[in-house]
Amino acid sequence: MDRRSSGSQVAAYIRGMIFSGALRQGDHVRQDEIAETLGMSRIPVREAIITLDHEGWVTNEPHRGAFVHGLDENSVRDHYALLGMLYGLAALRATERGDDEGVARLRVAARELREASGPEDVFHANEAFLRQIFAMARSSRLASLGRLMTGIIPGNFFELVPGTIAAQKTGITTIARAIRDHDGSRASTAFVSLLDGQGERVVALLAARKILWVPDPTAEL
Repeated sequence: MDRRSSGSQVAAYIRGMIFSGALRQGDHVRQDEIAETLGMSRIPVREAIITLDHEGWVTNEPHRGAFVHGLDENSVRDHYALLGMLYGLAALRATERGDDEGVARLRVAARELREASGPEDVFHANEAFLRQIFAMARSSRLASLGRLMTGIIPGNFFELVPGTIAAQKTGITTIARAIRDHDGSRASTAFVSLLDGQGERVVALLAARKILWVPDPTAEL
């Protein structure tokens, strides 16, 4: 592993274990075993645990270690709702601040996404479209938040979650047309709707794989 990014790669590995069901709610995350499996020291594993604790994937308890917090239904929905609001604001700002050249590039990116055939091509075309949205928004703060929002699905979202490719192509087309028409409000609303729908598809997938739990409404936070 690349030493500069080994912590983030370990975090991705543990997310993958939780997503696959190899680690479940309440399981002890055995850091020594993970370090041995990945052939590295415990330092990047500890870094990964800190990151995952901040993200809510695990709970790091003093003198006991890290335990899987798991994927809960409310948090999954809220994650995609937050993404929708962030991307929606970026689309609104892109409409307000973008120029004709930026809109033209965005339309090309949207067309390439519509024409992409496989999950890998869709993934890269979608990333290009989002980069153009944030470039047109001209806000380092929004761009920074976009980079900080890690994904719930460990891997290619469009390959692992059924139904997401068609929904993404339809939603992105609507967003690009709204920005072309200088309708930032419609673009923002479309992004929120798109991510809400994708969040529901993730919830359905996780529920079908029996790795989703529903928080107890009577439990204290």
